[in-house]
Amino acid sequence: MAEGGQSTPQQLPQQATPETQKVSDVIRSYRPTKVFKSSKQDSFVTSLDFDDRGEFVVSSGDDEIIQIFDVKDGRMTKSVPSKKYGAHLARFTHHPRQVLHASTKVDDSLRLLDLHSESYIRYFSGHTDRVTCLALSPGSDSLISCSKDDTVSVWDLSSRNAQGKLKISTPYLVAFDPTASVIAIASQSTSSIALYDFRNYDKPPFSTFDLAKYEERYTPSTRGRAWTRLEFSNDGKYLLVGTDYHGHFVLDAFEGELKVFLVGKNGSPGRAAPVSATGKPLGQGDACFTPEGRYVIGGSGDHHELVVWDLQQTPDTNLCLQPMVKLPHRARTAIIEYNPRFNMIASADKEVYFWLPEDLSKPV
Repeated sequence: MAEGGQSTPQQLPQQATPETQKVSDVIRSYRPTKVFKSSKQDSFVTSLDFDDRGEFVVSSGDDEIIQIFDVKDGRMTKSVPSKKYGAHLARFTHHPRQVLHASTKVDDSLRLLDLHSESYIRYFSGHTDRVTCLALSPGSDSLISCSKDDTVSVWDLSSRNAQGKLKISTPYLVAFDPTASVIAIASQSTSSIALYDFRNYDKPPFSTFDLAKYEERYTPSTRGRAWTRLEFSNDGKYLLVGTDYHGHFVLDAFEGELKVFLVGKNGSPGRAAPVSATGKPLGQGDACFTPEGRYVIGGSGDHHELVVWDLQQTPDTNLCLQPMVKLPHRARTAIIEYNPRFNMIASADKEVYFWLPEDLSKPV
């Protein structure tokens, strides 16, 4: 990787495509191999997302620019400014070359962007305060948005009008399960996660997980204030609740019982949790599952490392799980995503980094 700027072009080796290797075979060998500098020196990347095929990454930042990166070619292919509306939580839809994002200026609408024409296809209006989370259904054009106006809206990409709305106290994080039949909504002020049948989301939740006892045990100083991420593992067994400081909760996705508490972070990633009013840059959490659900990878707060936890390892008697490995980095990791199709990681703070297993990161 070249010092002081964007590294030289580098492709994923075709003779050893990373999808043919198990994550467990390569997880210890990841290294940053590509860096993309921000357009402004003091700007921050606020979100990352891979498309369904794992071929592209979209980022949004507080420089009000949406950028598209080609994974295989290792280059930035498009930069779309959104100076009027701002941009956060940029997400690929299931349609090629379409990106959905939340506004940070003018109003609190969602906007569907056509990347080819660089024009907006549709606006989704209804929220009256900042959108804190977007979740797209794995199997349809349905999506859910959470807002600081204490509402959760259900949308379909084909219509600008909301299909439904729930009124919930601080419903700042939401996630679909892998079957797209269940949605989890995290209410931070009540330290609870409610599970809804997505086909009957207007009915009461069929299960509610109370995390207050776990917060009192592991995160007493930030109870109800520090949740940054909600994510199901792809096998549907676990539910990750990321926090911005102490560590992360991994719950049984069916019963809500704590499986492990992930420790080993060293402070905050420097981003505001959705419920926070600190004025820190926005983010989307600094931890995520790997595709097969065995590992959680995340930032290490103030330290320049990626942290990897193996959920098959045995925790201590307090259910705390230490990292299996810490991967060296040269920058803080505030946002991280694992490619759904290839053994490749994207992370970001002020710059976007691509990570590859060491034996695959050598030029061909």
